[in-house]
Amino acid sequence: MINNILIDKKANTPQVILNKEIGLIELSGDSYPENAFEFFKPIIEWIELYFKESTNLKTIINIKLKYFNSATTSILFNLFDIIKYANYKNYEIFWFYDAISKRGFDDYQDYSEEYPELHIKAVAF
Repeated sequence: MINNILIDKKANTPQVILNKEIGLIELSGDSYPENAFEFFKPIIEWIELYFKESTNLKTIINIKLKYFNSATTSILFNLFDIIKYANYKNYEIFWFYDAISKRGFDDYQDYSEEYPELHIKAVAF
């Protein structure tokens, strides 16, 4: 059994909401932690367990990262791999990007092209 996780946003780490009751996985803010793998380790472990244990609850995955470094990029690939290979199909992934910044939309395109089977949806804000 997994417990919900809520991590408050800091200057260089995102807010993280992992809520199994409502089926919400959300990363928002900036992500350039000093040690990204250490910061994200419990998050990735939670997500792996969630997709193994979860019922067919509709799950919403929101990626609202304004800025992220290359280590976070690697973590996002890991996250999307977990979802891709899970035997769990009742989810939607939303990639929020700054409508003014081309970089955010470019990031969305990179991930959506790498993972077409995940049907990631772009949302401008």
